[in-house]
Amino acid sequence: MKPSVPDLDVEQDLESAWKDRQRYWGRKLRRLRLAAEPVEEQLDRYRRATWILTALLALLALFFVGLFAAFERPDIGGVLALVLLAPIVSLAWIDYGLLARRAARYSRELHAHRKRTNAPERT
Repeated sequence: MKPSVPDLDVEQDLESAWKDRQRYWGRKLRRLRLAAEPVEEQLDRYRRATWILTALLALLALFFVGLFAAFERPDIGGVLALVLLAPIVSLAWIDYGLLARRAARYSRELHAHRKRTNAPERT
């Protein structure tokens, strides 16, 4: 028995709409490659890089405090470290949080699409 024409149209519409959504998500998740490897692995690697950035900037902040402490003004070193380095760390974690939230939304939408089209889950 051949599938009816409306069924094919609906299936083509779903695929067309999903391709549009993939382009949208490709723009939103700019640093994650959607077709390369699982999004969770890429997000985990991005989180580790953010932790390393945090650790390196904390060491740099200690260097500033130590340098100014040698001249008996560790307070200036602490303020300088806060003013120069805290915004970098804060923005990196905010960016990671936004990316993680968007990746979770993409994963939910992908799961719903696969459920609608009965497509197999990729691992």
